[in-house]
Amino acid sequence: MFFGSLVGACTSLGSVPDGTSVSYGWTNHGRIVDAVELPVRGDGYFVPPAWAARGLNWGTEELVGLLVRAGRRLAAEEVGAPLLIADLSPRAGGPSSWHKSHQAGRDADVLFFAVDAEGRPAPPPAGMVPFDDAGDCADGRHFDVARNWQLVRALIEDPAVDVQYLFISTGLRQKLLDYAEEQGEAADLVERASAVLLQPSDAPPHDDHLHVRIYCPLSDRTMGCRERGPYRWYKKGYKYAVERLPSMTALATVARSTCVAPFCQLLARRLLAYL
Repeated sequence: MFFGSLVGACTSLGSVPDGTSVSYGWTNHGRIVDAVELPVRGDGYFVPPAWAARGLNWGTEELVGLLVRAGRRLAAEEVGAPLLIADLSPRAGGPSSWHKSHQAGRDADVLFFAVDAEGRPAPPPAGMVPFDDAGDCADGRHFDVARNWQLVRALIEDPAVDVQYLFISTGLRQKLLDYAEEQGEAADLVERASAVLLQPSDAPPHDDHLHVRIYCPLSDRTMGCRERGPYRWYKKGYKYAVERLPSMTALATVARSTCVAPFCQLLARRLLAYL
């Protein structure tokens, strides 16, 4: 039923008029329209061969943009090692042989930064390798808490995309938060990291990679994008919402007053409801 209605929606819309991608449905039961390809190599990142061969390097433009910007930021910060990106989604979304989620273009797996026994950046692994709560791995690698914190910070400070979750094991999550506090990071940044870093309750503990999940883009909500969990992360809730109020109200007002198409009117109503 879902995919039948999805096909009908896509047929009625044709390709999305502005040429942008659309995430439909849930992350574990969805599709992507006009998906964007993540190149297997870019500034500050690359997709190791084991994952590049799968062809799961497609996502929404928001997710791909987030990963590209994170790679560029880490390169600019001279972390000394590339960001290793694993699976996103199939080109059209939907299920794959490797994942129950990753179906709607809003999920990506990123390998942890690791160092060898001498503290040097470890080479890319042939597959995902788990770290224990102390950050040690059976193959001699060690969880690089400093670089991994830089990665988390780059993701949650992105100016254009809201990260919903960064799935990670409880032990490694605590190492990152402890490190951030030791480094004197801003309290609101640590608070947000604490909110989005989470060990999932219905999946393996994610001790061998970081699973990035972004929220539905606001425009995609009106076209069938669905998500579970908190609607948005807000710093002190009411304060953050009040800080957003003027710009969101202005956007809704412009949409309502300058566009007569039914879709634009619906978008304006959703923007006002979002406030």
